[in-house]
Amino acid sequence: MKKFQKRHTTATRIWSKKVTQSVLKDFRDAGLIVTKIPSGYEVTDENDVLLLKAMNGNNSYLVRAVDFILA
Repeated sequence: MKKFQKRHTTATRIWSKKVTQSVLKDFRDAGLIVTKIPSGYEVTDENDVLLLKAMNGNNSYLVRAVDFILA
């Protein structure tokens, strides 16, 4: 029998650079993997599941994350 895996929806927000950097620091401290990519940052867990993607903007980031992170 297949395991049922709950899927989460994503939400999108605009965060200031200061807020984004603070949240990324908290993710690193929690043991999540924060990767710098050409367009911003990606945060994954130990199973390589994408939890958050922050894309560069003008003094801000467009952040797409699973719903429970932005709640």
